[in-house]
Amino acid sequence: MRDNRLDFFKGILVIQMIFAHCLQFFCDLGRESIWKNVSEWVNLTTFSGFVFAFGFAYYLAYLQKDFKYAVKKGGKNILVLLGAYYVSAFSYVIFIERIPLRQDRILELLLFQRLAGWSEFLFSFAMLTLVTFILWKPLTHKNSKVLLGIGGLALLVCLLPHREVKPILGTLIGGTGGAYFPVLPFYVYFVAGVYVARKKLNFDKKVLLISIAGTVYMVIDSLFLSRGYPSRFPLSLAWLVGAAFILYCYYLAAGYLSKIKWLSVVSVIGKSSLFYLLLSNFIIFALKSSSFYKIGSGFSIGLCIAILGIGRYLHHTARS
Repeated sequence: MRDNRLDFFKGILVIQMIFAHCLQFFCDLGRESIWKNVSEWVNLTTFSGFVFAFGFAYYLAYLQKDFKYAVKKGGKNILVLLGAYYVSAFSYVIFIERIPLRQDRILELLLFQRLAGWSEFLFSFAMLTLVTFILWKPLTHKNSKVLLGIGGLALLVCLLPHREVKPILGTLIGGTGGAYFPVLPFYVYFVAGVYVARKKLNFDKKVLLISIAGTVYMVIDSLFLSRGYPSRFPLSLAWLVGAAFILYCYYLAAGYLSKIKWLSVVSVIGKSSLFYLLLSNFIIFALKSSSFYKIGSGFSIGLCIAILGIGRYLHHTARS
């Protein structure tokens, strides 16, 4: 059972993520501060937004079903996500790092001894599904307070002292030594997605106040503690909760905007989010390895539009 609002919500995330990647590769963010702030906005909201969407979608697709059914379907999803990670990772090391064809370099990627740039989030998505299977019983408990307990524990993981860790552990709990998107701290957004889907919430005062509190905490941290953007790598509590109010606004807006016919393309993009993210990474990496580009915000905007257009054409052609 698909939810058109959720597809629109994911479509927003896909579009802004592709745009941010274009800026990060083809814009001098050190000199163009406006676009640097746009990039940071996207960094703040995109991964946490996708985790929320995963929680919402998994409740509809799996958490109301039998565990064996969920493992069968979700297991396939893990393989798809791992395949997507490998495609993106090898594209990065071939086009951007230009590593030589050596067995040790290939094995370190295949065995997750290191994670390739701009691809780490895909590996985290695969691990997210695995963690969901492990937490199946508490996630499916009828008492919503159990869900809230999982969310609270997820936040506490973020407070663990950071140290250098290997990629798999870093993907689970965070740490230094890599650009990790740690599943367990971000699981608070997965729980939020499950909760919102279970309760069929739209506008809710309690959710609004909690989300505002999270974003206000980040603003206070930015102004008086970090005196700049909170730490993203390794993950800080301020960065983790900072997107809450923004994402709730996205969710509410998606409920209205998804009903507007001429904006339906956003929902189409959201339905095929993995395809668009993979396509964009491949095009961006390949283009950056060539000389066929310019540095500037104008080129970045044009490239983003072109990628979305190419994706729409390929997707439409494949379905015809």
